[in-house]
Amino acid sequence: MNEYLKDINEFWREYFSQYNTIYDEETLEKIVKSNDTTAFLHPQDLAYLKEHFGDEFDQIPRFKKMIDFANGKITINKNRQVVMMEQKDINPAIARPYFGNPELADIVLLKKQPENDFKTYGVDLPESVAIEYRRRIFLDIQGRLTFNREKLFLPYIDRHRWFMKYLYSNSSTLKRFNIDPNRVMVLNFFPYQTGHTAGIPKDFLTFNHNLPSQRQTFDLLLKILNDDKKRIYIVSEEELFISILRNYTNGDLCQYLKDNLFVLASKQNRHITLGNVLSYKEYKYRLYKKEELSKKEFYKWNKQKKEERENGNSDFYEKMCLIQKNEVYQ
Repeated sequence: MNEYLKDINEFWREYFSQYNTIYDEETLEKIVKSNDTTAFLHPQDLAYLKEHFGDEFDQIPRFKKMIDFANGKITINKNRQVVMMEQKDINPAIARPYFGNPELADIVLLKKQPENDFKTYGVDLPESVAIEYRRRIFLDIQGRLTFNREKLFLPYIDRHRWFMKYLYSNSSTLKRFNIDPNRVMVLNFFPYQTGHTAGIPKDFLTFNHNLPSQRQTFDLLLKILNDDKKRIYIVSEEELFISILRNYTNGDLCQYLKDNLFVLASKQNRHITLGNVLSYKEYKYRLYKKEELSKKEFYKWNKQKKEERENGNSDFYEKMCLIQKNEVYQ
């Protein structure tokens, strides 16, 4: 594991170095008192943003939205409406470049950005508990958090809401096949939480700019792709990761990812179920059928294919069977 994570752990050890090395109540108080709205950014990312967009980049609308959301100044209510809380103390979200252990991972989720790390199954999370969650996440990305001397999948250990809802609910394929959640890994191409309306600035999706943190995550992905372990990769934004690989790798590695890539059938539905996961080959064929058939015919065809996948007739089902078999012999 050290060979995989050494560089990225070293990079994130700089995080919050201007405060202290352990994220605690005192750290949060200093951030709030100084109104450091960019404390959630890695120092190298902050320097990059200032160099390319100016010292007052935080007043540029596309960055201000991101900063307000990351500091808890913007929330989304049950009706998916934006609620702005100008007077609320800043409450910076911890960056999240990745979750998991590359040595254990059979399933790698490639995502644009992190889910909300602090949504847990507690209606009101006490401040002391929230700070403990932050501390664990912070130690995790420094490479200093282990359980029985092993790095495990923290969202599973801490029962984060997004993990329990999308990855390990009763309808989840991972649960159905009894896959150990510690064999899952998440890589976030953009490591900061940005919310529904305050999306990632397009500068960092069109490759006109790359934050130092993005390069670190991408380098980790290359290490994982280049080893001998057989994995599957699941994305909801396949065009993003195919573009990344086309821009920064050779054709063989890009083809390898395509051969092992699975795509969510619906970008609005993030549940990992047999019906909602297609291989890249199946996904491309579905796009072809969508062009070929009328809207009514495609709806009927697509519904039938989904039912077939749910009954086990899919590339994903076959891969999950292999992973389940491999787990037995680990």
